[in-house]
Amino acid sequence: MTTSGDHRTTEQLVLRIHGGDLDAFNQLFMRYYPRIKLLVRLHMLDKLKAQVEVDDVIQEIYMEVYRNFHKFEYRDPDSFYKWVVKVIGWKIKDFDKYFFKTAKRQPGETLSLQQRAPGAGSDTAPALGDGLAGVGTTPSAIIMEKEGYKMLAQALQKLPGHFRKVIQLRHLEQRSVKETAEILDMKASAVNVLFHRAQSRLHDVLKEMTYFKT
Repeated sequence: MTTSGDHRTTEQLVLRIHGGDLDAFNQLFMRYYPRIKLLVRLHMLDKLKAQVEVDDVIQEIYMEVYRNFHKFEYRDPDSFYKWVVKVIGWKIKDFDKYFFKTAKRQPGETLSLQQRAPGAGSDTAPALGDGLAGVGTTPSAIIMEKEGYKMLAQALQKLPGHFRKVIQLRHLEQRSVKETAEILDMKASAVNVLFHRAQSRLHDVLKEMTYFKT
């Protein structure tokens, strides 16, 4: 649940970013970094993970959002994250096309965090590593959230595929019941039941991992 404080803070960051404040952009993006990293991992197939690091994909997402921020319209504190979720889907497809539908990479052709991923374009765009290195953009709350999402990632791998998918769609991507039902080709009522069962099983797994104190 978002609060009025979240609304004011996010809106202030957006206004600063539109004014050209890169530090504000880093703060806003890093607020969602743990969730973004987990979602990218869930989207990437094993064959793509064998070709490129998760952080390289996030680097491209980071730059895509940065370059096109002038197109972003703020509506509520969740609107930025939902926009990033869409970019994640687009960029995963870009990487798939780059590695599997075009000529093979030449020996020694690699991607690193400080390089520009395929389609990056501008040499003046910031590198994600710059944002990660800034003390002001990595407060303890973000670090704690990062650890929590790391545990969540481990727990999700222990779930059946259909449970993992519905949690990805409803929780991580924040899709509506209707959207989720269309993607999974299920009735809305069935999605609600599946999501409830998935959450229950996830809670049990986290307890087994001693994440929660009983």
